[in-house]
Amino acid sequence: HLGSDTNEYFELAGTPGESLNGLTYIVIDGAFLRAYGSGLRELSGLGSRQRLQRVKDHDWVMTTYETLRDRIEVFLPVDWGALVFDEAQKAKNPGSRLTEMAKSLQADFTITLTGTPVENRLTDLWSIVDLCRPGFLGALSQFRTEYEGRSAQDVELDKSQRLKDRLESEGAPPLLLRRMKEDHLDGLPEKKIHRYERLMGQEQASAYSAVISEARGASGRKGSILEALHKLRMVSLLGHGVKSGGLTDEVVKSSARLSAMFSILDEVRARQEKALIFVEYLDVQDALSAYLAEHFSLDVLPPRINGKVAGPIRQRHVDAFQALPEKQFAVMILSPRAGGVGLTLTAANHVIHLSRWWNPAVEDQCTDRIYRIGQNRSVNVHYPLAIHPEHDRGSFDLNLDRLLERKRELSSSVLAPPDVSEAELLGLLDDSTQ
Repeated sequence: HLGSDTNEYFELAGTPGESLNGLTYIVIDGAFLRAYGSGLRELSGLGSRQRLQRVKDHDWVMTTYETLRDRIEVFLPVDWGALVFDEAQKAKNPGSRLTEMAKSLQADFTITLTGTPVENRLTDLWSIVDLCRPGFLGALSQFRTEYEGRSAQDVELDKSQRLKDRLESEGAPPLLLRRMKEDHLDGLPEKKIHRYERLMGQEQASAYSAVISEARGASGRKGSILEALHKLRMVSLLGHGVKSGGLTDEVVKSSARLSAMFSILDEVRARQEKALIFVEYLDVQDALSAYLAEHFSLDVLPPRINGKVAGPIRQRHVDAFQALPEKQFAVMILSPRAGGVGLTLTAANHVIHLSRWWNPAVEDQCTDRIYRIGQNRSVNVHYPLAIHPEHDRGSFDLNLDRLLERKRELSSSVLAPPDVSEAELLGLLDDSTQ
């Protein structure tokens, strides 16, 4: 079993129907071998024949993608009965060594599981399908010609629908079994989406107008477009960024999104519930953590999970958060990329997307930290949106929200890349600078 985060997996021991962290597992019989961590170090100390025999003496082997990539000699000599690739989007890049090593294994039967079969482009899907059914979709060049649009992110709906129909109909059982968790997972609670439109104050609106004037002069180059959009995204959160004094009451009141977020958190605290805040700016995370502790008189700073937090510390934050009493207000701050996968945080039932990501699949992965098996309360997803008093419905936050919703709907209905294309970025900039 290949997993991206072995801390997420349960022990293969116990009695059938045993409950762990709110989940009920079927226990698999047979000798189990961990081919990662200390288990891998033990295997590495053996000769090649002894190592092969040790693997063959076990019925089930668990490892990580990174171990497979770096220590392929441990796994290559084995004729596997079955391979199970969880979080199979890790092998979405056809040219990566990780993908090549995964495809080098010999097995009678292969299963791939992923919540994001198309994260950036249809080539992601080709790579995953080729991992479990080599050659089914032909050569990569042929696939691109047949199914992709003019660029990697452009989607032609008829081509995407034809690909989806083929994957869901050919074979018995068909190659692709697709399930949306809202429709097929029993026991999931209601998920409520909340949008909060707040007018910018004079200071933030002036800063926004200055960025708009500068953005109107941006060239058609992708770099210039992205730079202008990043500035619009930041100024829609904080008019002048994080200053040396950090966040103060005055700074929070001057920000439409921050003031909306603290109104949300006041209600969360009144209910003695917990919330996750997703924002990618590290300086905002630092300032927000200190201000939250002061504003709500917390005993400790809210934990943060981002790319600079090591794995063991990250897991300690998660364990401590999950162990808090049910009726206790608490907040955790996370980066969308670092905190959006591999974590279970069902102690919270509120997610606040303080900053938005260009790809709605990443945003949905963040929400899924709390919207998963083991959650027994209604889940609330909050989107604070800053509105410029003059641009009104053409404000950047509203334009981005509409674009992400359109991409989300396309990705659900057909196999369309959820990431925005260069043309869509240019359209977003044009809509926001009119």
